[in-house]
Amino acid sequence: MILRSITRHVRDQNWFAVFLDFLIVVVGVFIGIQVANWNAQRLEDQQEALLIQRLIVDFERISVDAQQSLTFHEDRLADFRTLVSALREGELPDEDRAAVDRALFLGFSLQSSADRSGTFTELLSSGRAYLLKSQNLLNEMVAYEDFLQRFVYAQEHLMHLSIENQQPLSNGFQYSIDGVLFTRIENFEQMERVTYDFESMVADPAFQEAAEQLMFMHSNALLWRTRISDRVQRIQQMLAEASL
Repeated sequence: MILRSITRHVRDQNWFAVFLDFLIVVVGVFIGIQVANWNAQRLEDQQEALLIQRLIVDFERISVDAQQSLTFHEDRLADFRTLVSALREGELPDEDRAAVDRALFLGFSLQSSADRSGTFTELLSSGRAYLLKSQNLLNEMVAYEDFLQRFVYAQEHLMHLSIENQQPLSNGFQYSIDGVLFTRIENFEQMERVTYDFESMVADPAFQEAAEQLMFMHSNALLWRTRISDRVQRIQQMLAEASL
């Protein structure tokens, strides 16, 4: 229809009508492109909003796990400080015995947690990271992933410290786990499962060295866990802002 109209107007040398026909074509094409762009942008906005909500859920879970791990190592570090202090002083006050019991029973443990976001991993692997409009948020999450990769190597070192010091520390005490059933570490002192001769511990340099090494292990684990929690909190704040 437009082509026949243009042809007729050119044949009649009606240049004003030709100009109007071309204008109609150009405006129509422009409007069509704009509508397509608006629809594509609307779809991307919907996808981003859904993505943000999924990331919020992921990082709420990650935050809870990270805080639990941080608290575990914070408590174990306090227990080992009590143990090392008692060894250096050569005496164990009754009020410190529960902390020493926990250090001996739980001291080799490294608390694990699910620190990665499945949604963000999927986003990177599918090449759809562009859906996150906030470059600052994207950069922060990529930096968090890089930090977790470094943490993997740190965990290997910490695990080596734990294994290396298990024998010299465990030589100083005995414990029984028969029938042990508990859900809260705070209730550990009520079980009275650890037996030891404190004087023998004080007299054993290898035991003291192992206790100090495990205190160092939990101190480092706490440092890493604190940094993870700080990064998670920053990401949560940025996600909350992006969801507005």
